[in-house]
Amino acid sequence: LSEAQKMDFSDDSVAIHVFVAKKLGISAQSVGTRVYPSDGARKSLEVPAPAAGSAAVLELDSDEDASPVPKEMCVPAAELEAEFADEPVADPVQAEKEENEDPERLLKDEGPYPSLPPFGNPEPSDARRKVLERMKKQAGEALERGDINQAVEKYTEAIRTGGASASMLATRAALLMKQRRPCAAIRDCCVALMMNPDCGKALHIRGLAHRKLGHWKRAHRDLSEAQKMDFSDDSVSVHVFVAKKLGISPQSVGTRVYTSDGARKTLEPKFAPEVKGKDEKEKKRKKSSSSSLLRVGQAVRLGGLLKAPQLNGKRGIIQKVNDKDPDRWDVEVRMDRGRVEIKSIRQENILIVRSTDAKAWQNEEMLFADERRKRERDEKRWLDEEERQRRLSAKSSASQSNAFPDMDIAEKLEAEMSGLPLDQKSMNLLRRLSGKDALDLLHQAGLDAVGGNLNQYVKIKVRQRLGDPDSEDEEETKRRAEQAVKAAAAVAASVEARVAAEAKREAAAAAERRKRKEEEERNRYNPEDSASESESDDEDFDLLQPEMEDPPPPGFLAESLDDETNDRIASLKHEAAIASESNSPLEALECFNKVMLAGAASAMNLAKRAEILLKLSRPKAAIQDCTAAIKLNPDSGKAHRVRGIANRKLGKYVEAYEDLVESQRLDYDEGVVAIFQFVKGKATKKKKNAPKRARTS
Repeated sequence: LSEAQKMDFSDDSVAIHVFVAKKLGISAQSVGTRVYPSDGARKSLEVPAPAAGSAAVLELDSDEDASPVPKEMCVPAAELEAEFADEPVADPVQAEKEENEDPERLLKDEGPYPSLPPFGNPEPSDARRKVLERMKKQAGEALERGDINQAVEKYTEAIRTGGASASMLATRAALLMKQRRPCAAIRDCCVALMMNPDCGKALHIRGLAHRKLGHWKRAHRDLSEAQKMDFSDDSVSVHVFVAKKLGISPQSVGTRVYTSDGARKTLEPKFAPEVKGKDEKEKKRKKSSSSSLLRVGQAVRLGGLLKAPQLNGKRGIIQKVNDKDPDRWDVEVRMDRGRVEIKSIRQENILIVRSTDAKAWQNEEMLFADERRKRERDEKRWLDEEERQRRLSAKSSASQSNAFPDMDIAEKLEAEMSGLPLDQKSMNLLRRLSGKDALDLLHQAGLDAVGGNLNQYVKIKVRQRLGDPDSEDEEETKRRAEQAVKAAAAVAASVEARVAAEAKREAAAAAERRKRKEEEERNRYNPEDSASESESDDEDFDLLQPEMEDPPPPGFLAESLDDETNDRIASLKHEAAIASESNSPLEALECFNKVMLAGAASAMNLAKRAEILLKLSRPKAAIQDCTAAIKLNPDSGKAHRVRGIANRKLGKYVEAYEDLVESQRLDYDEGVVAIFQFVKGKATKKKKNAPKRARTS
């Protein structure tokens, strides 16, 4: 509660916090006021318990000693000092020489640093949101003019008023790096990570700032975590440079090797951790859980188990990292007869089920569910039977003294049947049982009050006791099997027909496209255009021809999805990320196509698919996806950025310039500055040549 109140104060937690403090014998400074995040309140809640015989007093009616509420968010002083501190070096002379030879090294900048968000960072009102948007727009305009100082001032003004996001702080940190202020940038990134620990941009910038200061270990820490969380090609060279400084040999340069197991082990620092004991164990836990490809809800199989070989080949679902051993995962294992057990399994004995095996997994899961239902049905039947036997035994013992005292068991059965509305077939079946079992069954029928269904009830029960098969269960199983076979045959026929029709349609479309392209090539040449283009001083060697393939399926965005669909979508996105990291964009595109068809065609997913399409040299399809994403979310900076790059690939420099201006305003990205300047020059020349072409035509 102390840590929570420091991080995100809540009035609802005050009473519980004070009660707990009282149990520990701690005297809180005040109640109902926001004193918990301050140093004074923290120290007051950390004093040792009073000695025996002394009573702890809670000042419930006074807040005179309450520490003032901090005006803005702050990073703990110890944490900030640790980030700013120079790392120890083995050879100071060599270190000084390397520093002098490094052209990118910067000196530490002193305060005052830019303002941070107000304490609590309250949610802005609608009016405040408009003000923030206007400030961000002004900052983007300043960046376009090249006025970094003005842009920093506008971002600082927006952050100081409240409602700032972690992304906004990370953007200001990037601008502070342009001002050669690495310490201020590190401070902004620390606050951004306090607000959102998954902000990959903040980790990238903080790692770059540490590299500029020569903090190689901390730079490697931040860049490694950032590349796992949000891979960036722009950080590869810096990451490899830092790794070499630490004596680490990467497997490759410029490719996405950082998330693979081999690269993770290769890029792992060879120095001892700086903390020991409990903190070291916690670091190990976080490292193990973040670097692994496993995730909660992942479908897996077990293998390579020597002490428990009976579990090899079993299927399971990942639940969580084991609380006692961070190298193990708790797996819900599918056992025999539809039972599940939680087992603690080492990571090397867990095999991930790939998308190619998903169909087989689903079939096995359906069989497992059928086994579980059958087992539960049998168990319920056994329990009901035991309960009926108990009641029947009690009734028999109570009536045995006065029920047919002078008859043997067969006579008692005949007398009992004569008083019941039984047909001849039911009576014959009862006579096949022993006298005691038949009487018990008739008493049981009376207890269950079967009424007019007595004959049917007797026939079913007698067949069960005589060992006749349960025809109802067998018929149901047979019916389901027949339905499954028919459904599979229908699906196969449908798929074959669709594939054949699609192939025929694709062939016709390809022929039509080739014909259209030939006509466009014949009509495309224009002497005036050629002359105008030849006047350009620089040629764009990255231009692409418009692709001839049909665009991928647009999909749809469902209002709500069930849990099963959400799990399938999450699995497909995870497979797409793995495919992208292994340089397999076609597999990644196929996964995202399935995501769209499953009802998750959101702006974010469309922008990601557009990025993959651009890597496959399909700019037209990328533009289509980005346009759809912008319709869903006009503030999607990534969609504007990818569409701008795609327009540039097609030579549409004016449209590319407009998209890149908007993307930099929404989410500034240093990696596209060079492209932006190139497109800006091209667009300016094209606008100047437009009147000349109009007069010529």
